[in-house]
Amino acid sequence: MKYKLKTIYPLSALTLAMALSSGQSFAAEAQVNSDNDQTETKTAQQTEEKVARKDTLFETIQITAQKREASIQSTPISVTAFSGDVLDQIGITNMDDFQFFAPGITITNDSQAIVNIRGVGTTAFGVATDPSSTIYIDGIYQPRPTTGYQDMFDVERLELLRGPQGVLFGRNSVGGALNIISKAPTDEVEGTVGLTLGSYNKQTLTGTFSGGLTDNSRGRITLLKNSRDGIYKDMLTGEEYQDEDTFAGRGTLAIDLSDKLEIVLRGDYNNDGGTGYISQRGGYTQDYVDAGAAIPKDDYDIALNYKPKTDVEVWGLSSTLTWTGDDYTIKSISSYRESDFDQKTDADATEFTVFNINFLEASESFTQEFQLSNTTPDGLDWITGLFYLKEDGSGGIDLLTDGLAIEITEENVTEAYAAFGQMTYDVNPKLRATFGLRYSYESKNYGYVTNVNGGLDDTGTPDDSWSAWTPRFALDYDLADDIMIYASATNGFKSGGFQIGDGTSFEQEDLWSYETGIKSTLLDNRLRANVGLFLYDYTNLQVVEYDDDSGISTTTNAGEATIQGIEGEFVARVSNNFDVNLVVTYTNAEFDYFPQGEGVDFAGNELPNTPNLTYSLGAQYTTEMADVGYVVFRGDYAWRDGVYFKSNNE
Repeated sequence: MKYKLKTIYPLSALTLAMALSSGQSFAAEAQVNSDNDQTETKTAQQTEEKVARKDTLFETIQITAQKREASIQSTPISVTAFSGDVLDQIGITNMDDFQFFAPGITITNDSQAIVNIRGVGTTAFGVATDPSSTIYIDGIYQPRPTTGYQDMFDVERLELLRGPQGVLFGRNSVGGALNIISKAPTDEVEGTVGLTLGSYNKQTLTGTFSGGLTDNSRGRITLLKNSRDGIYKDMLTGEEYQDEDTFAGRGTLAIDLSDKLEIVLRGDYNNDGGTGYISQRGGYTQDYVDAGAAIPKDDYDIALNYKPKTDVEVWGLSSTLTWTGDDYTIKSISSYRESDFDQKTDADATEFTVFNINFLEASESFTQEFQLSNTTPDGLDWITGLFYLKEDGSGGIDLLTDGLAIEITEENVTEAYAAFGQMTYDVNPKLRATFGLRYSYESKNYGYVTNVNGGLDDTGTPDDSWSAWTPRFALDYDLADDIMIYASATNGFKSGGFQIGDGTSFEQEDLWSYETGIKSTLLDNRLRANVGLFLYDYTNLQVVEYDDDSGISTTTNAGEATIQGIEGEFVARVSNNFDVNLVVTYTNAEFDYFPQGEGVDFAGNELPNTPNLTYSLGAQYTTEMADVGYVVFRGDYAWRDGVYFKSNNE
């Protein structure tokens, strides 16, 4: 069965800003999302400068998708970037919202952040598995997909890098990377307070304060409290499920140690509780009907005998030390992160004791990256670096049926090393050639114990290692001042891992991406049109297969798959006050070879969670209010084709 999704954001944002004549400024924003019945009101107190128009989708922003600041229009890769202002205007507060307004990405959040970019992603779980498309927050790799899904607040910009990022971002970014960059501390004192009220008693309160602390230091702190009643109701008990209860915070301290040396210290905390995500049945067999099962009358009815729960706690510390010399820049990025995940699920989604699941996961990780780059490129732009990760993970899963209890505990230690470098040479004033290379080595030491009804059934301590050289070749050429074409061949790699429960090893993934595209600004700077075509040769892709009878999932390697598609992003300034935008993606992703035994082959089946067609349309009108500010009206519509969640396309 395929699952379709469309989202309508009629008049999704209304922004009002007023500047007072006292020299200080007051800004108030109200954001309305009629699809979610939400209204957001924010107040901000700033000093000295008047409120200027905020960024819109038409503005060209600076990004760091190649670990060096550059205009998005001059960066020869497939990347979509939204500023924090644009995220506010559209009403994007989490990754679920973002997927409808960027090409080539789908995000599923049923117990973890399953990020699928151009058909590359995985639903594998356990401490010895890793994501195929990765999330970075302020340059820090987020190792656990169970903790990658968080509310986005106080964001400077969001960058989506499509395609393997095997050289610069490296670890397991075979499908791509999602970079979230938070706002930096300011010299001037500023603060904001935001309140969101919505249906199901939704309440979100945010507060930010930023400013200079001394002549050479700046600080910023942001807090968020989010709550909402459950949206599903138990037909038999009246209990509500899938509520929200989140508290999060982030603090940043920037210190100028000298005129060339800066250190940025960051700390973040997120606690997400509540009843979590529920299971729903696709249908009821005659056995359930005869047993008198409570059958839902609408999409939000449910009947459970095992109360669901999802508790996530994650925190981290990081430091970024940057020395900027006349010829070279040296950067050190260090981080330490801890997370705990606890989930309970009524997997059969009935009031009977048929199949329940408990899942636990804990992680402690340390990462260190060093970068060396030239400060003022003169015909040759280069960067080189080293990366190290160590992660200690533990957890397990309980599979509980009537008369049978399977308890699996696991632990794993992952160590990853990498060395990388990339350079871009100006062949002539219009043509540039890029070459990059990364070497990656990873090892995993895994241990598991399986008990059945309290007795030992199996145990083991397997270990394995994987390595790869992943190159990148690219050319980009300026057809005109505002028109650039590019072509690239890039290799991506994702390490193997171990199957939870029996310790079976699965192999590493390998992907070659071939891409070409054009980035252009036309019609006297009133139309921006970016189009890209891509072809993937995907081998040994890690696929999760589900046994409908036992409810057990296993991770195996499919032989080969081909993914190809086209993406387009268009923004037009119809008038000085009126912008329209269109994002469209068509993707064809199929298995070429995936034998199942006994003559069965999934060749020709579509890859899971990969829609053929996605698109979104938006329009925004801005009107001035004399000398006091401006008002922004915005509406959006998004569509995503149906997808299969299983490799057998059932």
